[in-house]
Amino acid sequence: MNIRTKSKTKKGIVCAAVLCLAALQVTSASPVQALGAPDISISTASSLVDEIKTTVAFGLTQKEFIYTDQSGKRLTCFIMEYNPQQAGVTLAAGTPHDGTKIGLATVRDQAGAAVRNGKQVVAAINADMYNMSTGDPWGVVVKDGAEIHSYAPVRTWWKFFGVKKDGFPIYGDRRTYEANKGNIQQALGIHSILVDGGIVVNTDLTSTLAPRNAVGVRSDNSVFFLLADGRKDPYSHGLTLQQTAQLMKDLGAVWAGNLDGGGSSTLMTRTPGETALTVKNHPSDGWERAVANSWLFIANPKPDGVFVSAALTPYDKTYSPKSIVPITAKGLDFSGAPTALPKSGLSWALSDFSFGSIGQDGVFSSNGKEGQVQVQLWYNGGIVGSTYVEIATPDNYVSVGTVSPNAGKDAGLTATYQGREVILTMNKSDW
Repeated sequence: MNIRTKSKTKKGIVCAAVLCLAALQVTSASPVQALGAPDISISTASSLVDEIKTTVAFGLTQKEFIYTDQSGKRLTCFIMEYNPQQAGVTLAAGTPHDGTKIGLATVRDQAGAAVRNGKQVVAAINADMYNMSTGDPWGVVVKDGAEIHSYAPVRTWWKFFGVKKDGFPIYGDRRTYEANKGNIQQALGIHSILVDGGIVVNTDLTSTLAPRNAVGVRSDNSVFFLLADGRKDPYSHGLTLQQTAQLMKDLGAVWAGNLDGGGSSTLMTRTPGETALTVKNHPSDGWERAVANSWLFIANPKPDGVFVSAALTPYDKTYSPKSIVPITAKGLDFSGAPTALPKSGLSWALSDFSFGSIGQDGVFSSNGKEGQVQVQLWYNGGIVGSTYVEIATPDNYVSVGTVSPNAGKDAGLTATYQGREVILTMNKSDW
């Protein structure tokens, strides 16, 4: 459950059929690419720099993907996705103090308040737009089956997204809301519809680039949230609403709605092996903004403390040839909560020993062969954790701010390969 995978490709991003054909061709020719085939197709991209998939909780997946658009600008995006028929998580409306009064609080504080009330929050993302002085949301708020904020008289056209009492998604306009009100368990406002019936219907064609948040529903009723970082050049350029709508369609949405973006954009998730939530994106204000509400991902299964998998670190990094990379492991139970590693029976291996060796202390030693190799942790005859190590000679030097958005102007340059940062463990003159 908690084995994480990474996708890296040198190919431009094309339509799904061509991408699958390319993946098959690469697989037959190169074991490196066979280790991590991409599973997304973005029509507005020129290349995929990186894709990392992480299981946050049972059935809840976090994806971080970086791509360059057709003008060469870099975008860093995050997705949280789950299927209510298969996942062990539910959505809940987050509010200040986890209460019913209108106000302002950061996503961190809203999630923390819910945790103190006994909810197993494993991820959180900001939601509706609001009055920045009072915290009054612009849309409806239904929390745990009770309406705590009705439609505002001046915004009767505002849309909503929510989940019904059976956990399945519901969305639409005020008429849909009123007709289904008694069956809605959680709901928050939506600024505008981006995709409907699998077609882009966004009407805001302004060229403003910003961090963007959106929620989408696929044809199988699976739900996903997108956060695209922005105002962080060269790390992440930001999107227009039209680009956001197209991206949501590309990611499989048959319906998608726009949430509050800009400086409000905040995503927090539980890192495998940890208990606390941490901010995964880089809020454009430079700090976490207080917001009116948020969507909380609540894990339903109670942790049982029985080891089933492991989270490995460092996770999916690129190193220069002949590097020595210590890998460590943290135990997880079936719910994704931390637990102790078994005292015996664990062993380390590589998916391809032509890349070097790994000791039973978890230290991987590269022999200089370039490409991707999977480091594996085995237990009782099965793989319980994995991470990719990529060995590559840098092909470029870029501003540190490209990979570390909070780096200062004098941070200098860093080595990259195909846009991914290379951790150098040798002097450049030794290559």
